[in-house]
Amino acid sequence: MNVVVIGAGGHGREVAEIVHQQTRRDEDTRLLGFIDEDGTVHGQARDHLPILGGWSWFDGVDRNDVRVICAVGSPPDCRRLVQKARDLGLAFVSAVSPLAHVSSLARLGHGVTIFPHVVVNTGVQIGNYSILNLAVTVSHDSKVGAYCNLNPGVHVAGNVSIGEGCYIGMGSTIIQNRSIGPWTIVGAGAAVVRDLDANVTAVGVPAKIMKRGSVV
Repeated sequence: MNVVVIGAGGHGREVAEIVHQQTRRDEDTRLLGFIDEDGTVHGQARDHLPILGGWSWFDGVDRNDVRVICAVGSPPDCRRLVQKARDLGLAFVSAVSPLAHVSSLARLGHGVTIFPHVVVNTGVQIGNYSILNLAVTVSHDSKVGAYCNLNPGVHVAGNVSIGEGCYIGMGSTIIQNRSIGPWTIVGAGAAVVRDLDANVTAVGVPAKIMKRGSVV
């Protein structure tokens, strides 16, 4: 199986490193490189891996032998790119660092990315195409929707519900039994101690809603 990373930015390079660690354990998997919509970087290399081209690169390959993973941190952009890949008939692979702890009783969706030192505890559900960045912890029975990005150092207590497409800023915390509606942004370092509606931006300690309105 060949793997291609969608997105050749800094986040994409980090995801590629996780995939590379996986391929070292699986001799049948090979990391080919990146594709990127920015034509000015085509033909260049990132961390010794080639930027193969744009979406048209897939026209010349056997798509049954290629798996992709979306490595773009913006939830709306991730959703758009995932839909494009699915329209092309591409299948997804997940990138789970061998340095992460994922409970055997947790459930991971398709195309998720789990960074080093992440802890996903018992009963947790992680939605399709979501990202758990460096040192994120998600406690028992919490649910993270599709297309979410939990940035480095986020801590989620037990029985929390995070809706689709949420962007949870670096170092923020969410106490137990809270709910965050879809496509909401939580600022870096915030402490979520009350439920948050969908499509809002909340910042501070405790987190307060500063803006309402759709981000998608």
